[in-house]
Amino acid sequence: MSSYSLGRRQFLTTAIGVAAAWTQVSGNAAAATSSRNSSVQVWLTDISAKKWVVGQSDVLFRTKSTGNPLTIKVDDSVKYQRIQGFGAAMTDSSAWLINKLSTADRAKLMQKLYAPSKGIGLSLIRTPMGATDFNASGNYSYDDMPAGQTDPTLSDFSVQHDEKYIIPVLRQALAQNPSAKILATPWSPPGWMKTSDSMTGGTLKSDYASTLADYFVKFIKAYDKAGVPISYITPQNEPMGTPSWPGMFLSAYQESALIQEIGQAFAANRISTKILAWDHNWDVPSYPETIFSDPAASQYTAGAGWHIYSGNPMYQTVVHNDFPGKETYITEATGGIWQGDDETAFHDALGTWIIKGMRNWANGVMLWNTALDPKLGPLNSDTNGIPMCRGLVTVDPDSEQVSYNVDYYALAHASRFVKPGAHRIYSNTFGEGSIESVAFLNPDGSKVVIAYNSGSAAKNFSVADGSQSFDYNLNAGDAVTFTYTGGRSGGTPAATNVFDPSHDFTFKSSLGPMTVTYDPALLQYQNAVRTGSELLTYSLPIGASIKTPGTSLSRGKWTATASSSPDWGAASNAIDGDINSRWNLGQGTTSGAWFQIDLGSPTSFNKIVFATGESSSFDYVTKYQIYVSDDGADWGSAVANGSGNIGKIAVTLPARTARYIRVVCAAASGFWWSIAEINVYGSSSGTGSIAAPTAVPKGLQLKTWTSPEGEQVTAVFNGTAGSRSFPVSADGSYTYTLPSGTSAMFTTQKLSGFPAPVFGSLKPKQGIPRAKFTISGSHFGDAQGLGTVRFGKLFAEIDSWSDTSISAYVPSGLAVGTYKVSVNSAGGADAGSASFDVIDLGPALSRTGWTATTSDTSSSNDGPANMLDGDSGTRYSSGTGQYDGLWIQVDMGQTQTFDKILLDSGSNIGDYARSADVYVSANGTDWTKVSSIEDGQRVELISFPTQTARYIKVVNTGNVASNWWSIAELTVYS
Repeated sequence: MSSYSLGRRQFLTTAIGVAAAWTQVSGNAAAATSSRNSSVQVWLTDISAKKWVVGQSDVLFRTKSTGNPLTIKVDDSVKYQRIQGFGAAMTDSSAWLINKLSTADRAKLMQKLYAPSKGIGLSLIRTPMGATDFNASGNYSYDDMPAGQTDPTLSDFSVQHDEKYIIPVLRQALAQNPSAKILATPWSPPGWMKTSDSMTGGTLKSDYASTLADYFVKFIKAYDKAGVPISYITPQNEPMGTPSWPGMFLSAYQESALIQEIGQAFAANRISTKILAWDHNWDVPSYPETIFSDPAASQYTAGAGWHIYSGNPMYQTVVHNDFPGKETYITEATGGIWQGDDETAFHDALGTWIIKGMRNWANGVMLWNTALDPKLGPLNSDTNGIPMCRGLVTVDPDSEQVSYNVDYYALAHASRFVKPGAHRIYSNTFGEGSIESVAFLNPDGSKVVIAYNSGSAAKNFSVADGSQSFDYNLNAGDAVTFTYTGGRSGGTPAATNVFDPSHDFTFKSSLGPMTVTYDPALLQYQNAVRTGSELLTYSLPIGASIKTPGTSLSRGKWTATASSSPDWGAASNAIDGDINSRWNLGQGTTSGAWFQIDLGSPTSFNKIVFATGESSSFDYVTKYQIYVSDDGADWGSAVANGSGNIGKIAVTLPARTARYIRVVCAAASGFWWSIAEINVYGSSSGTGSIAAPTAVPKGLQLKTWTSPEGEQVTAVFNGTAGSRSFPVSADGSYTYTLPSGTSAMFTTQKLSGFPAPVFGSLKPKQGIPRAKFTISGSHFGDAQGLGTVRFGKLFAEIDSWSDTSISAYVPSGLAVGTYKVSVNSAGGADAGSASFDVIDLGPALSRTGWTATTSDTSSSNDGPANMLDGDSGTRYSSGTGQYDGLWIQVDMGQTQTFDKILLDSGSNIGDYARSADVYVSANGTDWTKVSSIEDGQRVELISFPTQTARYIKVVNTGNVASNWWSIAELTVYS
C-alpha cells in the first residue's frame, strides 16, 4: 500500500487472554438455533471492560410502537447488494508466520479465523501475486529474470515460491470455509515488463500488456491446479502510487487497455475469474468510472476495489449511483500504531469500514495483513517497508503465542453472523457521533442488525421490525450485533418516528432491479450550478455529457494567468492548441489556488471544458469552483462547482456574459492541477439554462421525490443497450446524453429556501501571512459548495467548513495592513465581514553560523540544516510520527536577544507540531521554558517576553503518529 504515512500512532495489541471471550460467543450461537422467534440474540463488545463480542441474555421483541427518536427501522422487503463476505489478506508475511506455528496451534488459529461455526467465518481472502512490502523473503515475482533479460513467452513462469507456505495456508483456510473466495492482486509484474526494469517504480511497457494478461492466466491455472481457485483479480494494487517497495503506476487509460487484454485472455482460456478495477483509495472515483465507461473494458469488469487511506466511503455510493450494475469491494484497510487506542481502532474498523462501507454498497470488506509479528513485520528486506500496520492477529514466531487484536473482533461482529449470499436490507442510521447501524437478511431467513455507538455518551435506542420493537442501551464506543429469525408482518408499524434523509430509486433492467440512493451528503460530490433563483446539483458519470447550443469560441485574443505557473508549465500552454503542452500548478493543491483566462472582451458563453489529456491520471483538476467577472477584480459568488475528474471536465452554465473566467481549487489535495487545453463554448444569442428533466424519451426511466426539506430530486436510468439523450432545459437546447447502464440524479433547491448566513466573529483578528484564522457564525452551509472566503480581493485557502464555523488561512505574500475578511455562504449569499490586521514581525536575526540538531531525522535528505538555509523548498523532517519528547534545537553561535520564533512548514499541509514547549538556554545545559504551542498550525508564530540566550529548543508534547514533524524555515525575530 502507498498511504501508511496517514497514521503511525502508538498501539498496544490486545491481550492474549481476551481471545477466550470467543468461547462464550460460540456457546450462545448454539443456543440461538433453539430460541423462540420473538427472541433476539445479542453479542456485545464493551471495550472498557475488554469484553469482545460476548454473548448476552436475549432481548424480546414486543408488539408495541416506539417514538424513540433513535429508532432503527428494519425492513427486509427492501433489499440492496448481495454480500460476499468479510476477510483479510494472506500476505507472504502472514502465511510465513502462520506456518511457523505447531500443527495444533496452526489448526486452532485457522479455525478461529475461517470456520463459520467455531470461528469468525472469514469468507474473503486477498492474496498478493508476488512480493509486497510485507514479505519474509524479499522481492520476487513468478518470472524473475537477470537484469537486461526478458521472457516474453513466460517459459520460466513458476509459483514455486508460494508452494512452500502460502498455498498450503490458503488450502487450509478453504478447508475450514469452503465457501471462501480469494482475490489475487499483483503489487508489480516482473521487472522486465516495466519501464523501470525493476519491481519498484515504473509503468508497464505497452508491448507487454498481452504478456501480462498471459501471466494472470498462468497464475490462475497454477493456483487452481494447487487446489486454490481464484474468484477475483485486480490488475494492479494502488495503480496511482509508486512506493519504495514493489509497485507500478498505471493510468486509468492503461488499466482500461490492460483489462481488455486480460478479459480476452480469460475468455480464450475459459476462466471465470472476475476482474475488479482500480484497487486504490476512495477519493479518485473517476479512475474506475473511466474504465466502466469504456465498453471494450467494461464488459470484462465486474466492479471496483477500494482502499481506505484517503477519502471516505461515500465515494462508493457516488460510483454505484453512476454505474449501479457494478460491484463494490473494500479490498484493503488496516489498523496500525497511528490509531493510539482500542477505541479508535474499533471505530475505524467497525464504524467506518464495515458499517459505513456496507451502507455505501460494499459487497465485501477485506482488511490488510491477517497476521504480523510483535514488531509489525516481517517486512520486505529488499525494500523500505514501514513497521506501522497491525494484523488481525499477532503471531510471535519465537514463543508461538497468538494474540487476537481489535480488528479481529470488529470483523467478527459482521463475519460471524452475516453469511455469504446475504443481502443488506433497509435500516436507517444516525451517523457519526450517534448510533450507527446496518442490517442484513441471511440466505436462511435470519436477520442481523449491527449497531455501534460512535458518540461520547451512552445512548438508548430502539429496533423496530414491522409491528414489533425492543429497546437497548449502548455505552459510548461499544457495539452490538443482534440476530433473530421470523417476519414482523401485520399490525400497526412499531416505528412512529423514523429519521432517514435518504431515498431509494429502483429501476428495471435486463440484469434485474437497479437501485440508486439519494443522500443529501452526496451533493458535495456532485456538480452544482446557480440557475436563476435555484441551485441545481447533478451527477455526470464519466461518459455522460451535456450538449449546449453554440460552438467553441475563438481563443485568438485570450490570455491566461494562474496563482502558480512554473516555467515548464506556463498558463499559456492551456490555450495554445497543443494537447501535449500543459499548464501545471507545480505543487500539491491548496484551496484558493486558481487558473484564469481573459477572453479579451465581454463574451457570451454557456460551457467551459478543460482537459488534462490521457497521459496523466495524477495531475487532474480536483474539487473546483467557477467564478466570472467583468473587470477581473470583482468576482462575486461562485456560479458553479464540481468534484473534478480524470480526463475532460465540462462545466455547463446558464448562458452569461463576462470577460474573465477563474477556476479556483476548493480543497487541498496531494495531486497537482494540470490543464492541457481549455475551451469555452457559447452562442451570440446568449439564451438557455440547464434544469432538471421533467420528461424523458421512450426507453429511459425517470422517477422523482420531494424531501421533507423541500429538495426536488429526479433520477433517470438508462436500461437500454445504447446511449440515450434527453432535454435538460425548458427550450430543449441543452441535452443530456446518458450511456447505457448508468443513472443521473438532479437535485433542485430554491435559493430563497437557504437560511440567511450570519458572520459572527473572527479569531484572531491579527496575524501573519499563511496563519490560520477562524470565522464563527451561522447558516454557512454544511459543506463549502459555492461558498468562499475572501481576504480583501484574494481567495483564502479553506481548511475546514461547517454550518457554524470556517477555518481558513491568511493568503501568502500580503503586505502589512488591514484587510476585510468576508464570507459568501454555500448558497452564495453574503454573510458579512470583519477586519484583520497583517502585522509586522520586525527584523529577523541573521542565521549565519547557526547550527541545528534534532532527536530524529528523516533519511531522505531532510536534515536539520534545511530549516536554516533560507530556502522554503527544502525542509527538515523527523522521519517518524510525532511523539512526546521529539525535539529540535538551534545553536545561534552566540548570545542574542529575541522575542519571537517562526516555525514554517512550507508547502506541507500536515506535518507540523500540534503542541510543543519552547525553551531557551545560555549554555545548552540549563533550560528555561518561555512559551508553549497548544493548537499548532502550519505557520506557527511563537511570542514571549524578550529573552537573551544562545540556544533554542522546541520539544513536541503530543503524539500525532499520523504526521511527521517538518520545518522548512525556522526564523527568530528581535
